[in-house]
Amino acid sequence: MRFFVSAGQISGELVTLDESDAQHVSRVLRMRPGEEITVCCDNGQAYQCRLETVEKGRVTAQILSAKAFDNEPSAFVTVYAGLSKGDRFDYLIQKAVECGASHIVPFLSQYCVVRVEEKDKQKKQQRYARIALEASKQCQRSRPVTVGEIVSYDTAIAMAKGAECALFLYEKENRQSLSQVLREHQSGRDFSVVTGPEGGFSEKEAAQALEAGLSCVSIGPRILRCETAPVAAVCAIMYQTGNFDIGE
Repeated sequence: MRFFVSAGQISGELVTLDESDAQHVSRVLRMRPGEEITVCCDNGQAYQCRLETVEKGRVTAQILSAKAFDNEPSAFVTVYAGLSKGDRFDYLIQKAVECGASHIVPFLSQYCVVRVEEKDKQKKQQRYARIALEASKQCQRSRPVTVGEIVSYDTAIAMAKGAECALFLYEKENRQSLSQVLREHQSGRDFSVVTGPEGGFSEKEAAQALEAGLSCVSIGPRILRCETAPVAAVCAIMYQTGNFDIGE
């Protein structure tokens, strides 16, 4: 079982899990002192630990061994995704995390079927963050993938344009492909991918992205679902930047 901690949660040879992880260990997994866990720290180390204290709100573990562990992609990819209905956005988060995205920002645009009241945004964002955290653990990321606040389309574009390579996936684009742009950024380290909801983007939204300096690209002749398109784009970036290679 894998858990993420910050360096501040380590004191000498003892690791203290945060309250939510402590609850998971004690009440869900029902683990006992003496069992072992793996702890990944933001200092780039992975620790093999033995549980010492297992209580309802407090779990500590003794460090048995440590090794450098950093399997994060060399390319930092932020996915800006229009909110979709049902469990589609859950799937998007899970698979984007597995394929190498480092940060995900949900946004509301003109053709979003889902509408979120201001009072419900924080609760929904927290749920998405939990999904990203569990996916990060499952696929053995070195660091947890984060999910930002739900923002407006205008805000998403303003944030996305700051990336070294800012991509706008548009189903009506017929001049420039994703692969063409990525070939020019093989050594890139900072990417943003803006992808739409079920209904795609309006022409006005596409024009706004272009005016902001994003590269409008096609990901092929087939129309991908809103939860599939960003995952395909992340995979293409990982491939083009060498992050699907194995060590020599």
